[in-house]
Amino acid sequence: MIEFGITLKKIRLAKGYSQRFVAEQLNLTRQTVSKWENGRGYPDFENLVLLSELYGVSIDQLVNRKTLNLDRQKVLQMNRKREKVLWLTRQAKILVIAVLTVLVVVSGITFVIAQREQAREEAETVPISRYYVYAVDIKRVVLEKDKTGATTGIISVTTKNNEKIQHPTLTDLTRRRLIIKPKTVESMDPDKVEALSKAALARNIK
Repeated sequence: MIEFGITLKKIRLAKGYSQRFVAEQLNLTRQTVSKWENGRGYPDFENLVLLSELYGVSIDQLVNRKTLNLDRQKVLQMNRKREKVLWLTRQAKILVIAVLTVLVVVSGITFVIAQREQAREEAETVPISRYYVYAVDIKRVVLEKDKTGATTGIISVTTKNNEKIQHPTLTDLTRRRLIIKPKTVESMDPDKVEALSKAALARNIK
């Protein structure tokens, strides 16, 4: 850095320019030019170009290994350290993104599981008799009951076509078009309509 400053000063003096004149040409303060020549600062690339034009010399004459007093081995070591830091920074970013992704996925799965558990608990705590779906073309329903006689599940449903559905679910009955809308129940023969508990059907899902 000192050698560079000495070179700048020699070229300036050879041109007969004062520090103030150079500073005015570059829209800088004289103190800035003085720092460069005293080795306490270094111009950026843009100002190096302007200095070379002002002094009528090439950038190579201003900046080279001699003027910068460069030690090749030190520069190479510095480059190696800089690249290692950049590599570690990139790896750290990748790791952070991966961890955040895992956390989001785990949080999503945990939320879904919690929602299912809550729905299951609600189904178990609400009296079965309060929730019904209405089915047609059913000949026989076998219920599962506890010691008190309360319905706890549906063992099987036999359709009028003699198809037996073991532990039916609401999806099973809907897929077979055995479920009807509540509004149509009023206009149908009561003997053709079977009321089945939604909670009982839900408990058939294992």
